[in-house]
Amino acid sequence: VAGRLIKLIPLTGRYIPKREDVVIGKIVDIGLHGWRVDIGWAYEANLGMKEASSEFIRKESDLTQYYNYNDIIMAQVLFVTGSKIVDLGMRGPGLRKLYGGRIIQITPAKVPRVIGKQGSMITMIKEKTDCKIMVGQNGRVWISGADPKKELVAVNAIKKIEEESTADGLTDVIKAFLEKQI
Repeated sequence: VAGRLIKLIPLTGRYIPKREDVVIGKIVDIGLHGWRVDIGWAYEANLGMKEASSEFIRKESDLTQYYNYNDIIMAQVLFVTGSKIVDLGMRGPGLRKLYGGRIIQITPAKVPRVIGKQGSMITMIKEKTDCKIMVGQNGRVWISGADPKKELVAVNAIKKIEEESTADGLTDVIKAFLEKQI
């Protein structure tokens, strides 16, 4: 039909990095000039020394003092060059190493549904479970709470959003779920 715009939202699909995405990654290698990071993409991303910290990192520094193998980080995609090179940075607000907690993986296409309009869905889950929650555009979600039972409720709520993402009135469904569980 001429003159009509149809917006398609994919329900599944792999993560494809875009500039300015905030992602959760895992340090998988340490080189002379920075770190290699698994962000759930076909190739590892680069985190250079200049972009890893707001403090100056000397070339002869032991890079494991900053980030070591298997550390989990919240970073931002700075550049996507060609089809294989992604550069990350950690010099913005909220970008940091994540301690403790647990990581779950959801379909990257469902991230907006988990976050909700103006962050309403994720804020509700945080408030009802007393958990800290960070959501990466790559579909990785970090959840940390003082109470392991409430942490599990947050995990289950996010999984429920992923499973029922096309349902009408999802916010009310999740609110009822959280109130029943807690």
